[in-house]
Amino acid sequence: MMSGWPFQPELQISAIRLYQTEIPFQLSFNHATQQRAAVTGIVLQLSSACGRHGFGEVLPRPYVSGETDASVVAALRDVVLPALAGRCFASVGAIRHYLGNFYQHHPALAPTASCVRTAVDLALLDLAGQCLHQPLATLLSDTCTETSSVAPVKQEVLQYSGTYGLGDATLTRRYQQAYQALDLQAFKLKVGVNPDAELSLLRTLQQAHPQASWRVDANGAWSLTQARAAIPQLLALGVQCIEQPLAASDRAGYLALFADVGDAVPLMLDESFCRWSDLDYLLDAGFRPALNLRVSKCGGILSTLALANQARQHGLLYQLGAQVGETVILTRAGQLVAALLGDCRYHEGAFGDYLLCHDLRQPSLRFGAKGLLATTALQTEPGLALHIDPALLDDCSLHCDSWFTGGRSD
Repeated sequence: MMSGWPFQPELQISAIRLYQTEIPFQLSFNHATQQRAAVTGIVLQLSSACGRHGFGEVLPRPYVSGETDASVVAALRDVVLPALAGRCFASVGAIRHYLGNFYQHHPALAPTASCVRTAVDLALLDLAGQCLHQPLATLLSDTCTETSSVAPVKQEVLQYSGTYGLGDATLTRRYQQAYQALDLQAFKLKVGVNPDAELSLLRTLQQAHPQASWRVDANGAWSLTQARAAIPQLLALGVQCIEQPLAASDRAGYLALFADVGDAVPLMLDESFCRWSDLDYLLDAGFRPALNLRVSKCGGILSTLALANQARQHGLLYQLGAQVGETVILTRAGQLVAALLGDCRYHEGAFGDYLLCHDLRQPSLRFGAKGLLATTALQTEPGLALHIDPALLDDCSLHCDSWFTGGRSD
């Protein structure tokens, strides 16, 4: 371990605010199992005695990590944050050690409470960068070890995908017009409800975006029989990746489907994958799933990087994923992960106020033409380079709990 970036004086958590938020969408977004016209989420603000602030965000989904907004708020409010208020950290290395042993520090938490850890991971690491006036990318690269290497930023620009949800023709047309104006080069199509209609829609969209690459996501809506019928037809149309074809609970189905598909197309796990142990049954059978790395579900920046390193060691493909409705906080966290890794097959997210009625900063953080978004700020600005607008955060807050070194204030 290197110096660990010491704080002078020690970083003390002097104030905490836990926001429950809701932000409406510009356009609704639907897939096989969910329909959304707004996003509810949780934002954690940690403040230091030196007057700096760090922010974390999570969007719990019960069908992904098993967590809900209520369960995450309860775990943070009742277990984690009272213990964190007033806590001191001597260095970034000490923060990494705390996060690496998060569930040992908070034994009342189930180790499956990944969103709880994510909120703290993002906020603490962002705060560390703010207090040291250093980009988080610099702090992570300088505290790497030989067994868990995190290299400096490897990608100066990331290229993001567009996503087509399920909806009526009018809604699809509005998305299509926006994507065509941006000249996006890669897309994901949500499927799993009406195979014939989805194949027809894919053909139509391929004509609208003739140079783009395509992949599909069934969100676990297919049965094994339906997947076996749909995948050859999708491959015939040039689809390059099939995401979450079966329900996460259908392990027997996945074993059969991986045996059927072989190397014909990557089968990517999303709802089926939050931690490495979720993959054991497939790896033990000799299969190599692709992985959707979403910071919110994977336990934060450090855990997501660790999962990617394990995937590399096993020769597994992975992509940067995103929850629908992420603000600048999770967008920056995902962007940092992808920039540090440098080899994500696809990049998702960074929709900003293309989708949200407002982000937590202005101007919103979002990709531009061809889906491109530079990583410059992550290399030059402190922490996660968020620039949160307190007024915008207050505007979307449904409730806020507060803790100070002297105790809690609702």
